[in-house]
Amino acid sequence: MSEVLVSIIIPAFNAEAFIRDTIRSVLQQSITDLEVIVVDDGSTDGTASVVRSMPDPRIRLISQANTGVSGARNRGIDAARGAYIGFLDADDAMEPGNIAEKVRILSSGPMEWVFSDMLACDHSLEPIGIMRGTDGDLVRTVLIGVDTAVPAACSNIILKRACLDAGTRFEPRLSNAADQHFVLALAAHHGHARIPRPLARYRVLASSMSRNVALYEADHRRLLALADEMGLLQDRRFARTVRANAEWSIGGSWWVNAGARWKGLRHLIKAILMDPGVLMRRLARKRRGPVTTLPLDP
Repeated sequence: MSEVLVSIIIPAFNAEAFIRDTIRSVLQQSITDLEVIVVDDGSTDGTASVVRSMPDPRIRLISQANTGVSGARNRGIDAARGAYIGFLDADDAMEPGNIAEKVRILSSGPMEWVFSDMLACDHSLEPIGIMRGTDGDLVRTVLIGVDTAVPAACSNIILKRACLDAGTRFEPRLSNAADQHFVLALAAHHGHARIPRPLARYRVLASSMSRNVALYEADHRRLLALADEMGLLQDRRFARTVRANAEWSIGGSWWVNAGARWKGLRHLIKAILMDPGVLMRRLARKRRGPVTTLPLDP
């Protein structure tokens, strides 16, 4: 039996600089019947000390050897006592009514998980734009990989415990794509709702992708292999579009982030040969942009 209404799981690795503000954003929610589960995933800085210094009985700290973000989230799921379970990355934050609004929707209808739009923020968590989710087919949107499906999914989603009781977990073989796989698993089996306004803040930090393009490529390919195992790529034409878009994203990452232009070019050419429509899709996406920029103050 659940002992609290809501559990919020925060995986943390060397998050000393941000973790206090992240936890405070949960403790300051209008719903107070909650617990904050911080899973310190083998941090080598003062993350655990910061969490211990916060004198609120609703905070639970779990320390473990480093297993990666998926393992940390899964450890938090196993420890959670809430009827509703949500996730928040250690450098992001919630708006004060986030949990209340999402729980209201989950408790008043058949939907089993919910997400909202997000505020894209700078290093200081000051908003610079809005990341909007889709009201369309989440599975297709995730797999096509051109438009945003669920913005910053693991700082956004709140779900009913029943979704996890059915066995859904984060895939430990994935890194950055683990949240996409989680969305696919939820969307394939559980009804959802989108709240079309931003209820949380996503901190846009300088990327280290230039050092991790090989990991990004491997992650992308694992995600598609898992989607295939889930039966989501049975339509050959759709599968060709998905794989062409993946090759384009991989090629662009090698070209732009790693500076390996010849390697990137091979992937880009492969994408065009698979599906020439990839060019039009990417140009349209570039014009729209992933973030709606906020107007400057007069």
